[in-house]
Amino acid sequence: MDVLGNTASVAQLVGTVGRLISKIIDAARTARQNKRECEYLTVRLSVIGEVLPRLPQRAEVKRSLTELGKTLGEAHQLVLACQNWSTARQLIVARRHADSLKEVNGRIDSHIGLLNLVFTTSGSGDQTRPPNHIHTDAASPGCYLGGPAAPVRLTWAQIAAATDYFADELSRRSSEVLYKGRLRDGTETEVAVKVLSKNGRQDVEGAVVAEVEILFPLRHPHIVRLVGWCSEEQDRIIVYHHEHMSNGTLRDHLLRVRVRARLRGGSSFSSSPVRSTWKARVEVLLGASRAIEHLHRCGVIHRNVTSFNILLDGSWAPRLSGFGQAILLAAPGDQVDTEVVGTPAYVDPEYRRTECVSAASDVYSFGVVILETLTGEDPATMQMDSVLLAIRNRKLRDVMVRRPAATPRQLEALELVAHTAECCLFSDGNDRPAMSNVVANLARALTIINTKQSAIS
Repeated sequence: MDVLGNTASVAQLVGTVGRLISKIIDAARTARQNKRECEYLTVRLSVIGEVLPRLPQRAEVKRSLTELGKTLGEAHQLVLACQNWSTARQLIVARRHADSLKEVNGRIDSHIGLLNLVFTTSGSGDQTRPPNHIHTDAASPGCYLGGPAAPVRLTWAQIAAATDYFADELSRRSSEVLYKGRLRDGTETEVAVKVLSKNGRQDVEGAVVAEVEILFPLRHPHIVRLVGWCSEEQDRIIVYHHEHMSNGTLRDHLLRVRVRARLRGGSSFSSSPVRSTWKARVEVLLGASRAIEHLHRCGVIHRNVTSFNILLDGSWAPRLSGFGQAILLAAPGDQVDTEVVGTPAYVDPEYRRTECVSAASDVYSFGVVILETLTGEDPATMQMDSVLLAIRNRKLRDVMVRRPAATPRQLEALELVAHTAECCLFSDGNDRPAMSNVVANLARALTIINTKQSAIS
């Protein structure tokens, strides 16, 4: 493209880059191969598109835009090559395209960093939304609030120092290991450090991108807060506020199997209010449902709602986590054709069958979490059809966990909770309630519990 030559002005380069971005985003919408890589590409390009009109007329901007234009030209050709369905003969080519897209995404990250530097040192432009701050016009007001433009990018050495060389292990799963630490940056912030395992998940790089670009800008009292991240050589690490998970996960407290979780102040599981009272369990479900409702209002689909992604903070309030597979929709209420991801026992069967994900997929997964909370059973081994039959026949007591014991008045509230779960698990996603309705039902159930408890006292 001649317009990318040395004689082009910043305005000409901005126009050319903007048109390329539009072409790539349009092509990515109909990609049939490497959908996730195309999705990450469109998120990055949306970020760049926001800042283009506000770039200053400077020589370094021209150089950056020229190089960016060359990268985008390559990206456009790769996305166009992803339009056809994969066949056995095309599989190797598709994998090569995936590798090339990942490499292009990495180069675009570098361009974002350079544009961010130019933007923030120029003294001009709208400083309230720097180029690495995700924003979507489809999102409702309040989805993305003020604060730092991006999480801190930490070095491996900083994280090693914070964790005393990964000495204090909190939990371990096939895909990740969680450590406790304290930042040595003057803030002394207590952190939880998640080290992702390349053997545990297919797309570790994608998990970091989703956490940084989707989770970080979100602000909600029931969503975990990201502190920083690290990407050095083979290491992919995400750092959270430890306070937001200091009492383990909901799963830790529901299942009888002991796990390696460190509870606040050395508390034991026997003293956990989530294990000992139905009020606490419904409060956790209500808080988590409000977090998911907030995501959907902001055009975000979580895609991995599980009991181990619902954390409990120091005051036993829930915090939704695990955003490594989250996606950002063009508009709330949309649905997207994408590969099936998530934890098998929680995945919406309709999503698994059609490879089309929507907010209803999260609703289904949350319905599984509700049943898990009521029964105390692992969804992987739960006889879900039998549990749902008991709920329909108003025999909830037959399938409920025996402890904590429910009074007749509490049972009234829990039957409403169980009915809500049944609706969340309808086979047709169109028949499932919106998360706002789930929130309303759980709030009503908690009111019943609180009212009856007040009457007793």
